[in-house]
Formats: sequence, C-alpha cells, structure tokens
Amino acid sequence: MITLKKYQTDAIEELMEKTVKMLNNTGFNQKLIFKAPTGSGKTVMISALLNRLCAELPSHPGIFNPNVAFVWIAPNKLHLQSYNSIKSFFSEIRTVRPIQFDDITDGRLHPGEVLFLNWESINKENNLYVRENEWGKDIFSIINDARIEGNTEIIVIIDEEHMFAGATATKAQDFLKRIYPKIEIRVSATPTSVTLHQVTVDRDAVIAEEMIKTGIILNPAIGHVAQDGRPLNEILIEEALKKREEIAVAYRKLGVNINPLLLIQLPNDNKIALTAGDKQIIDEVTQYLDVMKGINEENERLAVWLSDNKSPHLDEITRQDSVTEVLLFKQAIALGWDCPRAAVLLIFRDLQSTTFTIQTVGRILRMPEQKYYPDTLLNQGYVYTNLSRNQIEVVQDDMNYISTSPARRINSYHEGHLHLLSTYYNTRRPDRNRLGSRYRIELYKTVENKWGLIKTSLPENYVSTNHELLKSKMIDAHISELDVYIPEDATWNGGAGPITAKQNAVFIRTPEEIEKMFLKFCRDHIGDYAPFDSVPVLAGALIRLFEEYLEIFETQAQMIILHPHNRVQFIELIEESYRAYEAEMEKVAQNAVRNPHVFSWEVPAERIYNLNNYTLKLMPTHALVPFHEQTSASAPEKLFALFLERNKDCIEWWYKNGDSGKEHLAIPYVNSKGISSLFYVDFIILMKDGTRCLFDTKTKGSDPEAHLKHNALCVYIGNLRKKNIKVKGGILINDHNDPDCWRFSESPIQNTDNLNGWSYFNPVVFVKIVAVE
Repeated sequence: MITLKKYQTDAIEELMEKTVKMLNNTGFNQKLIFKAPTGSGKTVMISALLNRLCAELPSHPGIFNPNVAFVWIAPNKLHLQSYNSIKSFFSEIRTVRPIQFDDITDGRLHPGEVLFLNWESINKENNLYVRENEWGKDIFSIINDARIEGNTEIIVIIDEEHMFAGATATKAQDFLKRIYPKIEIRVSATPTSVTLHQVTVDRDAVIAEEMIKTGIILNPAIGHVAQDGRPLNEILIEEALKKREEIAVAYRKLGVNINPLLLIQLPNDNKIALTAGDKQIIDEVTQYLDVMKGINEENERLAVWLSDNKSPHLDEITRQDSVTEVLLFKQAIALGWDCPRAAVLLIFRDLQSTTFTIQTVGRILRMPEQKYYPDTLLNQGYVYTNLSRNQIEVVQDDMNYISTSPARRINSYHEGHLHLLSTYYNTRRPDRNRLGSRYRIELYKTVENKWGLIKTSLPENYVSTNHELLKSKMIDAHISELDVYIPEDATWNGGAGPITAKQNAVFIRTPEEIEKMFLKFCRDHIGDYAPFDSVPVLAGALIRLFEEYLEIFETQAQMIILHPHNRVQFIELIEESYRAYEAEMEKVAQNAVRNPHVFSWEVPAERIYNLNNYTLKLMPTHALVPFHEQTSASAPEKLFALFLERNKDCIEWWYKNGDSGKEHLAIPYVNSKGISSLFYVDFIILMKDGTRCLFDTKTKGSDPEAHLKHNALCVYIGNLRKKNIKVKGGILINDHNDPDCWRFSESPIQNTDNLNGWSYFNPVVFVKIVAVE
C-alpha cells in the first residue's frame, strides 16, 4: 500500500470536494486545474482521487448521479506509463478498472473504468480510434453511449495539460466538445488554462517532505573554469561529468548504493527527426565520452534515447545501481519519465518551449530515496547549459529552483580541519496524521485492558473464555446476519417535513454490502487521521482482533461490530485505542528526539543561497566564498562577522552556520520545558594555532533558553577536550556597546544578564608563537 504524504492527502481532499460539487452542477466541460510540481506524485494523487470517487460516490449523500467513468488523455507515449502506474496502483484495490481501447468489448465505457488514450491517436479525423471499428463504433460513440445509454458521467483527465496549448489547443477543445465530459481535470506542473477552480500543491510542502531537491544550481562555478582553447560544449561536458563523479563519491562515502545519472539533452526545436546540429552534437558528445572517459554504449555506461536509436539497456536505466552514467536524449524523455537517480542535466542550445524546459529540469528534481542526506551536495540538482540567463528567467514556474549564487569552500580549507567534530540530527518524527503499523498492537492492549480478553496458548480454552468475557460486557458475538429496515409504503407530498411509513421492510445484508458498511463505519470513526491511509489500518486491525482472540472471521466479525446492539461499545473501544496509540507515538517521537543520529561534521564543500533571503558581503576569511549574509541576521551576528574580519590575521577561517538541516553543526540540549532538542551554534572558527571556537552570539537576556544552550555546549566542548582537541566556546555577548569587546563564559551559567567572571575573546592569543633562531 502506498503511504501518502500530508500534502498529497490535503490535495486529494480538496480535489474530491471540488469534483463532487462539479458533478452536481448542471453544466458540462467544467475545468478543474490540478497544479503540482514535478516529483510531487501527481499520478499517485489522481489515482487516489479516482479510488475515492468510485468508492464513495455510490453512498455519497446528495450526489445526483454516482455513475462515473474516466477518460485519461496524455501526449506522446505517456498514456502507457500512466496506464501501467495506475494498473499497479489498483492491482489490489478493485474500485477502478484501467483499460485501453482494445479492452472495450461491448462498445461502451462503464462506471469505474478509466480509458487511456494517446493524444496523437485521436487528434485527427483519420486516426484509428476516431474511425469506426469492427462494431461500427468510434471513440465518440463509445463515450457518448456511456453517458446517454449507460447514464454515466464522464470525467476527462488531461495529463501534462500544458502540452495541449498553442496550436494544439483548438484541436483539443474540438475533441472535448464532441465527447462532452462533465468535468475536465487538467493536470500539470505548469498549467496554461485559466479557471476559477484550481487545486495547487505548494512546492515548499513537497520540499518539506524531502520528496524533491531543495534547489537547482545553474552552471555551478563555471566561470572559474579555464578554457585553455577548448570549445564551450567540451567544457560543459567535462564539468557535468565532474559533477556527476563528485556526487557518486559522496554517495559512496555515505554507503548509499546509488549511481547518479547525467542527462544530456540535444537541441529541442520540436522536430522528431535529427537536425544537422543534433548530429554534430551527438558526434561531439559520443566521441568525447568514448575517447576521453571510456564511456560508450558497448560497456553500457552510455545510453541513447532517440526516436530512431534506442540503446537496448534503456529498460534498466531507472535502477538506482544501474551502470549507466550518461543518457543522451532529445524530447520524448521530458514527459513523465521517472528516474530519481538523475542528478545532473546538460542542456545544449535554446529550448523553444519554456514549459518544456520546466519539465526537463523536473527530471533531476526527485530525491532517489525520498529523503535528504547529511551531505548537502546530494540534496540539490545541477544544470549545465549554454542558454543565457535571461532566457532561463523567462521560465516562471521553476525559477524558484534555480539558484545562481552558490558558495564554495576556500582553497586553504582542508578536510580534517574539524577532526572529530560531530553534529546531531533528529530522526523524523512519526507521522501523526495517519495510523501506522503500531496501531494494531495498541488496539490489542486496549481490548485486553478494557474487556479483559486474553491471547495465549494457556489455558487452551482462551477462545471460549474470551466469548464469555464479551457476553459479560453485553456484547453479542453470536450474530449470523445483519438486517436492514427501510420504510415501506411511505407517502410524500413534495414538501418539507418528515415522511411517515406505515411499516418497514426488512432485508438481509449481503457480504458485499456488509463489507461496504464496515469500511464506511471505519471511515466515520477514523477520527483526525487521514482516511485514505488509515481506514485500511483500522479495518485490518479490527478483523485481526476477532481472528486472534475469538476465531471469528471476516464477514461475521464485521456484522458483530456493525450490529446496533454492539456498535457503541466498539466505537468506545476504537476511541480509547486511539488515545493509547497517540501516547505511544509521543513516546516514539520523544525517543527520536532524545536519541538523534550523530555525524562527523565539516564545513559544507558547497552551499547554495537564495538571494531573496541573503545579501552578498565582502568577507574573504569566511570558509565559503562568496559570503552570504542573511537579511534577517541579528545585530550581534553582523557585528561579530565584521569583528572576525578585522582580526583575520589571527584566524585561519570562520564559518557562519546554518539554522537547520543535516549539513549544519547542531548541538543537543534539553530546553526549558524538559524536551530534548537541538540548537545550531552561530559561528565556527579555526584560529591560527589550530584552536576551534564555537560561539553563539546573543544580547543580554535576549534568549530565555541561552543558559541551557550554553551549558550543553560546555558539555560538548568538554567531550572534545577529552580527545585532546583544542576548543573554546559558548554564548558570546557584545559588552559595553564596543564592537571589539566580546565575552563568553568558560563555565556553566545561570543567565546571560550578569557577565561577571566571563572571559574576553581576544583573537591575538590564538596566534602561534614562532621561536626565533
């Protein structure tokens, strides 16, 4: 089962709400835009939406027509990829049936079916699916018969909606008018349609879930590369290969078996056939790769994906450990292709379609394991191109990904400068929005505590004992059928008010009905948990409870729970089990905070800054150049940075630490509420004599947690000194409003108001004294 992220659950909920409202509207061809960044899982979210529509519409209150079928239209061959993905999604869930045109055997589309169509197969009058087939049916009559004769509403999903813009837009509108869908759900990272009805997945939410990279770096450090008479294309190839190898080394250091992929895109002029320019670049690239690097198709380190030339090992290229290092392609790969190990992109020449540029960049945005790594190098994508900056800036949607202000470590910095310095990182808190695998354990504990049920091999008759215990709790476990009472011979005058029936008709629920009722019961009592992920967990735990404690199975267990005589007690049991589950999750979360992961730490080799939040400053002694000062930096931080530069003769380098993330130096401490936490020390300094200084700048009394952070930093420093590491540090405060007067305590403190006994930070004392012969 796929576990949805919170932003996915929220988007599905909003899509569901808007779709249901539109189904009840009188109009047709209603547009609903679904905008979600590349890598956010658009297909998964739409699949979940279809599942909910088919599962819930039949019992949804107030829906005029619950019969819905779907037509999925995609450009190029993307419809096949979507078909396979959704078929896999619904391999165990039977609510939706993905089909292709040839699967239609009776000339009609049925409720719950999703017909996948390739746009190129339906956009002309002489296309195969537009002409009449062996039943005398074409695509229009098949869809119209479903709506008119089958009383089935049609919802069209237009995948990669932006591809239907421009010259294609008129043809697309003509086709949609002929099939007359109730709703058009238009899906894209860069939609071109405009409508009042839109659901948007925020990119920041996707980044927060570590699904996609934090950013894209455009031509990193390319200006520092010596040309030495080489053509630009050769330099771009060389730098892109270096970056790919740098990333590969970083993965190996972490013990991660991922072989990063470099994508090289030929000039895209929207022509499928290769142009003379294409062929020239193909020759340049393949010869350079083969002669200079030993990368070719024969050893499978190179793959080619062109319309008339596809490498035989392409099927293996998306594997994380594939031996292929470089993929040469033109246009087709840009749509829907999913290869999370793709890390570097080299684009040659101008791309005529800005939206296609966005889609291409999206190929390197996915995180291969849907998590970030301690090495920030692996959390970003890299684009090399001969496109001008102005042309790139035309691309509005993905410009937030492109950061043109990287900073790299100074040449005098050497790995090992901070030998044995460690950083801490809290593991991610358990997802509190959905029931997890631990829930069943807590349900079992609850039923044992609440009702006294036992589950053990001794005594041997524990099952009969449990039945007697249930009986003592006034729970009837001997239910063989479930009745439903409906009004009979009721009269209604068409006005408001109650309808009175003279008698009720009694029906016995079928197993299929009981299962639907049971799932609805679980959904109605899922509490604050995300229904899509949590209902199956609750339902499965309840069924297993009956199997293991009472040897009662499936349908009978569902009837016992649903029976009006028992229903309230099971609702109370579920609610109590939620409280136990929440308490357990809180323990797990606290344990994750109390026992953070520990990594050895160095100043990042490269750090990317968003110029919306940072300003470039001249600070040549900073470990990363150029120096970026945060626009929201505190006054002490700004003053101390200037102080360090004034004393640069005493300092090897200094580094302004980040505020979060695995790549920055974090110190564990217990806050004023008694909760284990982390704080990120502001400045890391290497003095000329090798002393490391760790300072966190404050003003007097500015941070009520400051003394706790300082004392934790003292413990951290004490542990380093036990390893014979020269280190000083603590909370650092500017005294007497003198920009050259900074004080810190070398002992634990109670507050930061009283500086009596605090030492002065004098950089001069850290200079090595060289003996004179």
